[in-house]
Amino acid sequence: MAFHHIVGQKRAIHVLQKGLASSRLAQAYLFHGPSSTGKKLTALQFAQALHCPAATTDACETCVPCRKIAAGNHPDVIQIGVEGSSIGIEHIRTLQHRLSYKPYEHQRITIIIDGCEFLTPPAANALLKTLEEPPPYALLLLLTGNKAALPLTLISRCQLVPFRTLTPAHIHTILTQQGVDEDTASLAATLSGGRLEAFDQGDFVQALTTRDKAHTILADIIQAKATAVFLQARTLAGKREQCEALLRWLALLCRDLVMLKITPDRLLYNQDLHQELAPLARHLSVDNLLEAFGCIEQQRGYLGMNLNPQLVFERLLVQLQHLLRESKA
Repeated sequence: MAFHHIVGQKRAIHVLQKGLASSRLAQAYLFHGPSSTGKKLTALQFAQALHCPAATTDACETCVPCRKIAAGNHPDVIQIGVEGSSIGIEHIRTLQHRLSYKPYEHQRITIIIDGCEFLTPPAANALLKTLEEPPPYALLLLLTGNKAALPLTLISRCQLVPFRTLTPAHIHTILTQQGVDEDTASLAATLSGGRLEAFDQGDFVQALTTRDKAHTILADIIQAKATAVFLQARTLAGKREQCEALLRWLALLCRDLVMLKITPDRLLYNQDLHQELAPLARHLSVDNLLEAFGCIEQQRGYLGMNLNPQLVFERLLVQLQHLLRESKA
């Protein structure tokens, strides 16, 4: 069955399968949610289930229509995506021309538009006309990672299907299904931030480097190496994105230190650093670690208020040095 490939999106699958079971489908659906959460894959699996002659709420994945859709050459399933930096009116005119003809092999024509937030204004207006008066055999699947960027008039003509951020457990499951080894999948799931693309795009190595820098900073704070800490702060936290990444990893590392104090046998987020973190945890109190975690989250909030990242990070370092040095035995 096709829908079992979709991990972490039970609500979205339920909405779609309910429509398939009742044969009462909307003529347009808007799949919205964070990037790399399975919207494109779900749209293709939905198209397979709709065009598959062997089932009503899922696809067999073995019949000719299912194989054609998987290969991207089914004449009644049209995919449109971003070219360059936008989806232009010529793309919408192409789909309108296709919709002027009836389906070749099925009762419906399924149009998948991936990246609707990148529609140019003329393209959005043209698409709106299609949504207002679609042919009875048309099914439009609109995919977006930024629903707020779409015109309200366009949103109002679609049934909304929300997609949620993937948890580390979901990312781990997907990667192991793809043949990634267990240790790499566990680490990548932590680094991903809920985005499967983080592993695919090679951000994995960069995130691992940032994690190691955060670990070095935390170890230097605990070992009272104040000069080294502030020298690193000057070079590492000048850019907002890098500062945010460091704060995120400091929070996860503090969480791991708390787990080592409370439940030493529990799996850590940074399990590969277990041997390095365990000696640090022995000299720290749970209360101070929890307070340090609170300080990190507070500074992440300040960073979101557009405050200077360098000042935010330096203020945090002062707080952490006071808390974690104070708690040493």
